[in-house]
Order: sequence, then structure tokens, then C-alpha cells
Amino acid sequence: MKIKLGVTFEACFPEEERKSLDEYLSGISRETLLKTGSHFLGFDTEKSKYSNVVAFMNMFFSQRNQDFAQDAYQNLVNYVAQAEYDIGDYEIPYVGSSLLFFEYVFDNVSEDIETEKTNEEMERDMFKAYLHLNQVAFTDRGIAQSEADEKSGIKFTPAQALLMLQFHNFDFINYRTDKVFTCQFLRALSYFEFLSGIERCKPLLIAFYEHYGVENYNEYLRRLLGITYSVLMKDKEAHTEIHLEDPAHEDFIDKHILSSEEIAEELDFVTLRSKPLYKVEDLKYRIISPLFVIEMIYNGLYFRLKLINDELPDEQRVKGLYGLKTYEYSEQYALDTLLSEIFGNRYVQKSGKELDELMDGAPDYYIRNGKRAMLFESKDILISKESKTSPDYTVLEEEFRLKLFENEKGKPKAVRQLTANIETLLKGEATYDPKFPLKKGIIRPVLVVHYRMFNTAGTNSIVNSWFKDELTKLEESGLDISRVQDLVIIDIDTLMFNKEALQSKKIKLWDVLMEYQEDYLRFELSKAKPKPQSEEEGIAMLKSSYKPFSFFLDNKVETAKLTRTPKELLDRAALLFPE
Repeated sequence: MKIKLGVTFEACFPEEERKSLDEYLSGISRETLLKTGSHFLGFDTEKSKYSNVVAFMNMFFSQRNQDFAQDAYQNLVNYVAQAEYDIGDYEIPYVGSSLLFFEYVFDNVSEDIETEKTNEEMERDMFKAYLHLNQVAFTDRGIAQSEADEKSGIKFTPAQALLMLQFHNFDFINYRTDKVFTCQFLRALSYFEFLSGIERCKPLLIAFYEHYGVENYNEYLRRLLGITYSVLMKDKEAHTEIHLEDPAHEDFIDKHILSSEEIAEELDFVTLRSKPLYKVEDLKYRIISPLFVIEMIYNGLYFRLKLINDELPDEQRVKGLYGLKTYEYSEQYALDTLLSEIFGNRYVQKSGKELDELMDGAPDYYIRNGKRAMLFESKDILISKESKTSPDYTVLEEEFRLKLFENEKGKPKAVRQLTANIETLLKGEATYDPKFPLKKGIIRPVLVVHYRMFNTAGTNSIVNSWFKDELTKLEESGLDISRVQDLVIIDIDTLMFNKEALQSKKIKLWDVLMEYQEDYLRFELSKAKPKPQSEEEGIAMLKSSYKPFSFFLDNKVETAKLTRTPKELLDRAALLFPE
């Protein structure tokens, strides 16, 4: 995906001093502003026709504002020429600004405000407000980042530069709707099945079903799909509305909407993520974020369960609900189920649950096919809003290290856990596989993550560098590490989405991991074939080498024209709609 540059306030209005958002948006009704904000959020983040600056301006401005729009465009053309870029490298819509625009209006503009401006004044002021947010997102952030870099004295590697550039907005810019929907639905279904099998969770589930007015999780998901259907079927770039004909469904949707009593500004838009639509009037709702509506199915489910769990009597409340989700469900049940389905009854296999019973500190899953062994470590973790959005790279990397290398108390995390298990294998001390061939065994470490944000370009390279440093220590202790492969990060959605291709063995996980390692993780520009014909081509090849495994595997399966809509999705969804 080509990264475009954002059109900022100073580019279009070089002689004008920026005002505050409140000044720009005053005198415009809340309804008008919210509708505009949801309209911005309805744009396609990958192939929007409004990515073209002229197309956006023609859509946004009425005929009476053409002179204003033309002046702003000419200023932008002059700005772009000085920056030595092409106008096609710039775009106005930026999903981060769109989310902040909506969030600001929802939290700060009263329902009592009446429109006092003309249509032409509203267009001009909302346009300036949006470019103000772009200025904050791009220019102001860049200045703060430069100051932080100068203070820290860090010299960025290409991987670090890419991570810093993209991580703060990667998860709501880079996604494919079919993949997100498929995985959200299957993960929610799996999570409900898991909870239903635990006796102490039954009071919570009963209270959950009662709250939403459904008999069971099948009915809950079926009714939730009614909300997501409008997003999946949308055929134009604009705000999406839901119009109910039957008032009986109103109460269910009302419990998933952002109400005027709630504040949208929380940890990385967590409220918007869990309640991504709002009520316009009786029986009429408007989608805030199409992506968040789909992600509400699973990603928002824990937060909805938690709210109900917190209100239960003490004797019925599920203790450690978060740990139950991140460890027992994500790191054991979900991963165990998925990998056992991919590999079937082939090879030497040990699930996380089996391994925990055999030894402390075991991997979360283990597979060996002859001399080839794979060690899986699973982490259902997030990066905080403060670190995710910080312009200081050292803040971001420090949290990465705490979550994936070693925590504040010195407890080993993913990288060190994998290294410790590799050491155990190389020493012949892995009681779960006493027949591992010490002299010929090849070891592949895999880190499974549960959120798309860890697919950001550069992440795998950085984490793998920490892993290789730890391997060096094993080598210095006298162990032969020559057959230990690089660490690859895989998000669980990518495994789930491509499960049928991997099950069929038309694409084998070991083979694609090796291919990704050689073509990406171990890419060297000096050895590139064919050789780059220019410096620009060389830079492009180097950037491409930091592509995440998820993009690599998705593209490989699609190029091979293997199944893109999992049969499992169709089979499981059919059960929700009994005849």
C-alpha cells in the first residue's frame, strides 16, 4: 500500500493563522457535525475515489464556494511544488483525523446548539477544522517526533523508522473487510463456546443474554450480524444508516450505541470501538466507523461482558475475567484449536494445555515433522494509547520490550521464553519430545499475536533482532544454533483466514515461513535479484522487505487462487439461521 501525505492547514492557507476547533465548529448544529464526521469515516481507507484532492473538493464544496476551493487548491499546488512532490502524493481524508473530528464533536458540542452559519460558511469552517486536525496529525506530530529524536540521540534503523511512522494508525488504515469480518465472527463464536464450557461463567452468560434480550449466543450473534450487514453491503463511500421497521429490535441496538451520556475519548478510541454507531432518532441509527462496527463482534465483546460482570453479585462474578480471556482462551483454547485443525493428526504435536502439565515454562504449542520443529508462543496483548500515539520512539519501543521481551520485574516474555525453550530443546532436556534429533533438528520459533497492530512494517525485524541477540548468548554458552531459524510474527487472524489453504497442504506453513525468512527477514540489497536500477528502486525494495508475514501469506494464497471465503464461516453462520 502506498503511503500518501496528508493535506494540512498551512498548505492550503499559508497566510492564515489557525484557530481552535471550537472556533471553527461554533454555530453549527451537533447533528450536522456528526453527520459530516460519519461521512468522512465512511470513506474507503485503501481505494477511495476521494483520495484524489480534486475529487474530494468537488464533493465537499458547493458551487458558491468554488472560488474559495480554487484558491485553497492553488495554494496546495504551490506548496507541493516547493516540497518537490506530486499532487497525487497528497490526500485530504485521513482516518485518524476523521475519528478525532467525530470524537471532538460528540464530546464537546451540545445538542442545544443551533446552526447560525450559512451553508457556505459551514463548508469553509468544517474544511478548515479538518485540515487543522491533519496539521496536528502530520506536521505537529513530525515536529514533536524530531524534537524527541534529537533529545534521545537515536539513529534509526529502517525498521525502526517504519514502525515509528506507521504504528500509531496502522490498525485502522491497513485492513481488508472480508478478512476482518470472517475472523471477528469466528473468534466471537469460539469465545462464546469456550465460556459456555466453564461452569463459573454460566451466571455471567445468563445475565448477558438477559441484558440483550436473547436466548443464547447464537441469537445474539444473529442479531448483531443485522447491524454489520449494512456495512458489508454498502456500495458507496458515505455515512451508512440503519432504518428499523420493527421497533422490537430497537432495544437490542440501543445497547450497542454510543449515547450522549458517554465520553468517546478513551484509550485508543475504545468506546467508539465497542459502540461504533449512534442514534439519530427513533428507529434510525448512523454508523460511526464501518471498521469498528465489524470489530465490535469480537474485539468489543470482552468489554461488554466486563460491564455486566462488574454488576453481578460478588458470589456470581467471574474472578480474573481478563486473564481468562487472554490466557486460558487466547493462548490455550483458541490457539490449540486452530493449530490442531491446521495440522490434523499429522506429526508430533503437543497442545499448550498438554505442555503445561509436563513442564513449567513450556511453549504454547509444539509441532515436529521429522527433524523440523516449530515452537509457538502466543501473546494476547495490546500497546497502550500513550505509547501507541507517542511521538517519542523510545517510549514505544520500551513498551514493546516490556510486552515482548522482559517485563519490569525481569520476567521473561515472548522472545526470552522462546529462547529458553530453544535452549531446552538443544540440550535434549525437552521432556515433551525426548526424540528430538539433537544433531539434525531444525527449530522454527513463531510468535502468535492477537491484534493487527503488530503487523506494522518493521515490527518483525525489530523483535527478531532481539531474538538473535539472545541466540548469540546461547552460542557463547557452547550450543550449536546454526539450525535455529529466525523468529516470525503471525497474527492469529491470518492463520484463521488462510486455514483451509494450510489444511489442504497446497501451501505448507513450514515452507512459507522459510520463504518469508529468506525473501524478507534476511533480505540484503547487495544480493537483490534483479538488482535495483536506481536509488529510488533500491529504497523501494528495502521498504518492501519489511512487509509483515500476514501480507505475504494473504497475497500468496490469493495468487494461488485458493479459498478466500472459508467454508467454516458459511457452515457456522448457517447454524445461526435455523429454518
